[in-house]
Amino acid sequence: MVATWSVTAKRVTSVMISPPLLKSCSSSSYACSFKTITCALQQPGSSVENNMQTDAPVRLTLSRLLYFGLPDYAVYLAAIPVSLYLSFVYSRDYGLELTDIGLILMLARISDVITDPLIGYLSDRTQSRWGKRKPWLFAGAIVMAISAWQLFAPSGTVTNWHLLIWAMLLWLGWTMINIPYFAWGAELSDDYNDRTRITGWRQAFGFAGNVSVLLIPAVSGHLFGYGALPKEGLTIVGFMALVLLPLTVFIALWFVPERHIQRASTPDLWHASRQMFANGSFMVLFTGFLLLSMGSTWASSLFMLFAAFVVGIETQTQTLLLGFYFVQLLSLPAWMWVSFRIGKKETWTLGAALYVLATPGYLMLGPGDVWPFVGVLMAYGIASGNFAAISLSMKADLIEIASLRTGAHVAGSYMAVWSLGQKAFQALAVGIALPLVSLFGFDPKGENGPDELLALTLVLTLPPLLLYAASVGVIWRYPIDGERLVRLRGAFQRRNTRRATRHA
Repeated sequence: MVATWSVTAKRVTSVMISPPLLKSCSSSSYACSFKTITCALQQPGSSVENNMQTDAPVRLTLSRLLYFGLPDYAVYLAAIPVSLYLSFVYSRDYGLELTDIGLILMLARISDVITDPLIGYLSDRTQSRWGKRKPWLFAGAIVMAISAWQLFAPSGTVTNWHLLIWAMLLWLGWTMINIPYFAWGAELSDDYNDRTRITGWRQAFGFAGNVSVLLIPAVSGHLFGYGALPKEGLTIVGFMALVLLPLTVFIALWFVPERHIQRASTPDLWHASRQMFANGSFMVLFTGFLLLSMGSTWASSLFMLFAAFVVGIETQTQTLLLGFYFVQLLSLPAWMWVSFRIGKKETWTLGAALYVLATPGYLMLGPGDVWPFVGVLMAYGIASGNFAAISLSMKADLIEIASLRTGAHVAGSYMAVWSLGQKAFQALAVGIALPLVSLFGFDPKGENGPDELLALTLVLTLPPLLLYAASVGVIWRYPIDGERLVRLRGAFQRRNTRRATRHA
């Protein structure tokens, strides 16, 4: 391990570098065959960024951004099929009861209540020759890869216990990867817009994983006659996850350095949580994110029912989802470009506002309205393109401020609380939305008249619309932009300098 030292904005940081050695990134490094995406995600930034500091931090090169983002492709490959395919395949092909499958998958996620904050806290305190985050990613990749293979391509008799054990291990591996992975990303750069590039590239690989889950089995079925059936597609994706999870994580660990930032302390779990929830800016961002996440999950949980029973295109839903994921992926560089021009808060607000504008479109749809339905869905795809990338970039800014304020490593704990809150609100959305449509008389196994279909449409439309609108109002109150980040950074650095002088 080779160590180099750099001084950025009067703060000394140590950087641990894995071979090959770091190369500085020039502002003209736009070369890429995908010119639009590269230019957007490598954009040097707006005037806000140019005024941030005189000795600007070295930003990540394109190659390092690619290496860092790669694991998210494999993580999405291993995670998305759980919601898309698992219930269908395990009930139809392996003979498990649908009620049992739902209960088991819910129990598997309940374990996150313990593992999320624990792994976030422990990753902040980890000390090793490889850094704080990398050991967790390596171990998590092995756990998740093996679990995905056992879940997606089981051998022998499949029982409820098989599903429960491997589903719990899959989500344990997911947590071991994602919380340290997101914390690592938040610590990679001090540059306001570079953080958006980091989260943007990582999210682009994740969206590509979404596309691959649907596209690769379909192409395989067309070319080789294997993959078109859900069980076959699940086996293909399971094998890809088994190979690609360890491979992509290893590439990221080898080629991307983990910055070693000196902090005075790491608080215990109780004090870390108290400091976090006392952080007003974090609570504004966290609340806005949870509202938007709950709204999108609510709508997603009813999408298949709406497509099948209201619009009447059950056989085309996979094609529609594939188009949605493609639009999501293609819209991401445009959102990055907008963020560099007008700021993160404003960009995220635009995305949330697009959700608000698109959602009432469901009220105007009926049997056979395929193309209007496609229009609404594509608007959703564009809106969701900025959701994760921009919010994580904003969170990285808050983590730096919190670390400077407390003098402690807090990235893992912040990511853990964020992840746990997201899962809780997503579970709440599904837990309310599905029983609510049943309460109004809708039954996917029976006959549904106009009143029941209207109830399904209203439940799909009105609660998410209110949640999206509330998120716009909350996020607009978010106070941190590039200029304020620089002022806060300078204030805390001057405070730390005064303290160091007094103790000298």
